[in-house]
Amino acid sequence: MFWILLSLAGAAFQALGSAVSKKVLRLNDTKNVIGFVAYTFAGAIFFMISFFSSEKFWVSGLSMKFWITVAAFAVINVLAAWCLYRSLEFAELNYVMPYMTLTSLSLILPPMFFLGEIPTLGSVFGMTIIVAGAILMNRTKMQLTSDEFSLRASNRKGLKYFMVTALCYTILPTLAKIAVQESSVLFASVICHLLVGFGFLLLLIFRNEWRKIALLSPRKNPAHLALVLVIGLIAVGENGSINMALSQASVAQVFAIKRLMPFFAFLIGYFYFNERDDLWKKIAATALMIVGAMATILL
Repeated sequence: MFWILLSLAGAAFQALGSAVSKKVLRLNDTKNVIGFVAYTFAGAIFFMISFFSSEKFWVSGLSMKFWITVAAFAVINVLAAWCLYRSLEFAELNYVMPYMTLTSLSLILPPMFFLGEIPTLGSVFGMTIIVAGAILMNRTKMQLTSDEFSLRASNRKGLKYFMVTALCYTILPTLAKIAVQESSVLFASVICHLLVGFGFLLLLIFRNEWRKIALLSPRKNPAHLALVLVIGLIAVGENGSINMALSQASVAQVFAIKRLMPFFAFLIGYFYFNERDDLWKKIAATALMIVGAMATILL
C-alpha cells in the first residue's frame, strides 16, 4: 500500500508546484523560460539520482516502443505545462485545480486499451463522486457584484487553457507507465524531463524569447531564479513519487488518489493567496473528493 502514500505525495507536490508557478508568473511572463529551466533542472537531478543509485549512465536494450512513448510524452507534456502556466496567469488556484479531477473518468479508457487494466465498479463510483465534488466546487451564485463578475470572467478565461491541460492528463499517465515498464522509474524520469525541457527550449527559439532568460540571472534577480529552480525540485518530488507509484499499482488507482490535489490547492489558496470566497462550498466539495478517492481504494 506504499503506492497510496506516493500518490498522495504526488498530489501535494502538484498543488505546490502550481502555486509556486503562479507566484513566479506574477513577477514576469516567463512561461517558456520556466518550463525550460525547471524541467531541465529536474531531469538533471533525476540523472544524478539514477547514476549514484546504479552507477550507470544508460539503460541498455531500450525498445522502439520506449522512444516513441517518451517522445509522445514530451510533446503532450509541453502543451499541458504551457497551458497550465497560461491558465495560472488568469485564474485563481482554487478555481481551476478542481477541474483536474474531471480527468478521473477518462483515465479509465487509455489504460484499458494500452495496458489491459480493467477498472472496478468501486473505482468508477469513487471517480464519479470526485467529479461531483469538482462541480460543486465551481458552482456560482446567480447575483454577482462587478468585482465578482470580473473575477469570474478572468477565471473562465484561465479555465479554457486549463481544460487543455486536463485533456492532456488523460493520456500522460498511461504514457508514463509504459515508459517506466520499458526502462525503469529513474531512467524514464530522466529522459522524459530532459525532453520536455528541450521542447520548451525549442519554443524559446521559435518565439525569439532568449532575452527573457536574463530575467533569471543570479546577479539581477536571484530570487526569481531560486523560485524557478524550486519548481524543478517540486517536479522531481511529484513525478518521482507518481512514477514509483505507477510501478506498484494501476494508472486508475494512482491517479484517483492524485486527484486529491485540489484539497492541497485549497489549503494553499486559502492560507497563501487568500482565496476565501465561498469557503463552506469549497470545504464540502473537497470532502466529496476525499470520499470519492477513499471509495476508489476500498470498494
